[in-house]
Amino acid sequence: MARKITIEDVARKSDASITTVSMVLRDKPGIGAETRQRVLAVARELGYQRRVPLETAGRKALNVGMILRSRARSPKESTPSVNDFYSWVVTGIETAARAHRMNLLYATLPVDDANRPIDIPHHLLDQSLDGIMLVGSFCAETVAELVSARATPAVLIDGPAVPSCHDAVVSDNEGGARDAVRHLITLGHRNIALLGPGPRLDPNFNQRGDGYLQAVSERGLPTHHIQVDQTGPNAVVEAMSEALDRNPEMTSVFACNDWFAIEAIRALQQLGRVVPDDVSVMGFDDIAPAEQISPQLTTMAVDKITMGRLAVLMLNQRLTWPDSSPALTILRPSLRIRQSVRAIDAQSEVANSPRIDPAIPRAYLSEAG
Repeated sequence: MARKITIEDVARKSDASITTVSMVLRDKPGIGAETRQRVLAVARELGYQRRVPLETAGRKALNVGMILRSRARSPKESTPSVNDFYSWVVTGIETAARAHRMNLLYATLPVDDANRPIDIPHHLLDQSLDGIMLVGSFCAETVAELVSARATPAVLIDGPAVPSCHDAVVSDNEGGARDAVRHLITLGHRNIALLGPGPRLDPNFNQRGDGYLQAVSERGLPTHHIQVDQTGPNAVVEAMSEALDRNPEMTSVFACNDWFAIEAIRALQQLGRVVPDDVSVMGFDDIAPAEQISPQLTTMAVDKITMGRLAVLMLNQRLTWPDSSPALTILRPSLRIRQSVRAIDAQSEVANSPRIDPAIPRAYLSEAG
């Protein structure tokens, strides 16, 4: 008879303390993301079986469909490509779902460059589901097609921060972008460009663009939009080259997400510019490659694991109290200062300005009528 795997076994192999392993397996806060991932991976590898919490004992397991937004690789190839951001959101969903006895059924929903769905996952949606989690920034028409026409309770994850008829947990895109650009302003930057896609079809990018406009407008600064109208390896290089020719006084770039920011760093380096000496670059999301690029990317961090956990809690509340008002939970991004941004003015306001709190983002809960 095989020996039962214990917490001590998991702690020994993951090189973590028993207390740390216990906190991870009970989904408690206060453990770093890398340590949490390592402990969970070892627990899965060893086949550790955690006791069912008392509050869920005796309750039947729930079947929950989780649909992730993905980008098609090309107009002719719809193979899904899910980004780094959502892998951490899924980690948070998985850990909380186990505690609430939820079976997660996965599907991806590839979208084209216009954010239109390419292949609806009917194989998942046609099943008998107790709940649906929709992960990604979908347009309103897609949300309506996927969940609004169904009686199944749904939670929207990482969509725009606006009231909805569905429960939602999102990032404060507008406020986070505003804080990011204000940080650049306190460092002396006065010619700050917004880097992002041309057609504003991603609701999250729309809100981040609005935050950029608020920050520069309140100081009476000029606006510059570096528009990337195409895909391909040279798209950002070409857009950055045109922007520098058009606006040689530009000293910093705020990108709509880390992917654009990382591509901007590579593009500037290819164009012979030094980051941050010539141009500072700032991102949004704090995905893993942000620390792998050189120089490391200054960005606004979204607490992705908490976003996933809260989505499960909101779905559980909806299933327990189905008539409660729809709730909108907003996570405030926090500043992660690294090497891709520098001060350009020795008399900049940074010394006299309040520093954006880099602590774990806070969740704001409000009701959407």
